[in-house]
Parts: sequence; C-alpha cells; structure tokens
Amino acid sequence: MAFTPFPPRQPSSSARLPLTLMTLDDWALATISGPDSEKYLQGQITADVSHLTDAQHLLAAHCDAKGKMWSNLRVFRREGGFAWIERRSLRDAQLTELKKYAVFSKVTIAANDDLVLLGVAGFQARAALAPLFAALPDAATPVVSEGATSLLWFEHPGERFLLVTDVDTANRVTDALRGEAQFNNSQQWLALNIEAGLPVIDSANSGQFIPQATNLQALGGISFKKGCYTGQEVVSRIEHIGKTNRRTVLLAANDPLELAPGTDLTDNQGQVVATVLYGAKLADRTLLLAEVSAETAQSEAALDTTAATLHRLPLPYGWTRTK
Repeated sequence: MAFTPFPPRQPSSSARLPLTLMTLDDWALATISGPDSEKYLQGQITADVSHLTDAQHLLAAHCDAKGKMWSNLRVFRREGGFAWIERRSLRDAQLTELKKYAVFSKVTIAANDDLVLLGVAGFQARAALAPLFAALPDAATPVVSEGATSLLWFEHPGERFLLVTDVDTANRVTDALRGEAQFNNSQQWLALNIEAGLPVIDSANSGQFIPQATNLQALGGISFKKGCYTGQEVVSRIEHIGKTNRRTVLLAANDPLELAPGTDLTDNQGQVVATVLYGAKLADRTLLLAEVSAETAQSEAALDTTAATLHRLPLPYGWTRTK
C-alpha cells in the first residue's frame, strides 16, 4: 500500500518553523548495486565516493560532457551499494544518462519508489524522533541505519532529518507525531534547502549550470583529486585556471514572487544581473537562490531588479572549500 503525501501548507522560515513532518514527494530515490557499483559511480559524478563511509552522505553533481549539471544527488551508502536522492522531475532522464555505459559493468541501476522519503524539522525535532529510533544521526555520524531506515542529518538552516524508510515505519512515525507536529509537503523541505544555500537542480534548470556556479565546491561536492568522470575536464579546467566567475547567493524579497527556475533577472537598464536557481514563497517573504557574477557575489548591496528589490542573506558556508 502506497504512503499518501501530506497536503500542502504555506512554508515557513526555519526560525519560525514548529515541529514539522514532511512528505518529500517532489524528491525521488535511486540506487546502484553490484560488484562494480563504487567504481562505476566514481566515474560518473563529481564527488569521491570511494572515501564515503556508511556514516556519511554528500551532495554531488552528475554532469554532461560540457560540465553542465544534469542533476545534483544526495548520495549515501545503503545495503551494500549506493543510494541517492534527487528531484523527481528529472530522475528518469538522469538515470537514462547514468545507464549509458552500464552494460560494460556489473551494476544494477534502478529507481526505487517502494520506500518513503520523509523530512522532520522545526522545534525540538530531535526530541520528537528520539523515542522512535535506537539512535539518531548527528554532526559526527550524519547517517544512521536501522532496519529498513536510513536517517540523514542536516545542520542547516536548523537541525533537521531526512528519513528513507519503508511504508510501515513511515506510518509508525506519522502516527507517533500526529497531534504533536504539523504535516506539510515537499515545499517546506525545498524552502529549508534554499535557506541552507543548497542548490536545487530540477527539470526546469537541468543542463544550465556548472557545479562551481552552484557553490557545489564549497559544499564539498567536487573532488579535484579523483580520476575522470563525465564533464571532469571542464570542471577541473575552471578550477585550475581560477576562473569560477559565477556563484550562487541567497536573496530575499519582501514581495510574493513567482519566478521559475532559470529566469533571468534584469536591472532597469535591461542587463541580466542574476539567474534564478530556485525560489520559495514564504508567508512573509520570498527566498531565492540565484546565480550571479563573482563580483556581484562579493557585494553586500541589494540587487535592484525589475521584478523586485532583492536583499542579501548570509550563506552558512564560504566559497573556498576544496577537496
């Protein structure tokens, strides 16, 4: 029996978020298994999965030959292979690209819709989950596995948890938190990802951005020491010549904006000053992740665009991390 997604509510910022249980129906799960799974995945994505332990997860990009991102993936080890979470709208296309050379390797790559993706965040999220599992992930152990469940820990914008689990456990968690937590859908998790400065690659902006322009390097999602992967030549060349001239910033507007991913924002002279990566409309403002020039990224001044005046918000990380 399938797990029914929760109805939508207006998303809130992390500072105002009560205890919230979310169905992450706009995200989807995929897996790779088999003797060659690590080697194969290592040759396809930007991160170094050979150093990924059972207690870690990471954000990586799957690129085309030009170094543009098909998608970004939240990768972790599961059941002897690897699993990853990505936006549902592009999973099928991403898997088609990933499988292109799989015939030469002993791997099985598949979508998985049997498991349920849940998010838990907001006021005392840890205390609410603690009675339900033997152990919870934290900064030292960001992934904990228990039976059919993988629990992933996120620090920003406030402590939160992502559960990959079976229907029975999803129902048990839901029943336990009913009356204590508000229920919401994927839009709340999306808003938290945006507030955390985590890039969101969807079907609407797939193939538009290089990883560095979405701050993936700063998030530890690019290895410049591993071997080749699709798009590696372009990604590495940009790093070695020091010309990462685009970055992603977090912006806020006091107006309720509906800006599609990939929308160019122009100033009063018609010059493009930012490109929307993704946005979330909250009760009191709109949050945007937008790609801008490196020079604009260093400025603290508001961006005056024809859509709205966009104010700067700090990211919870810097731009200098490399691996």
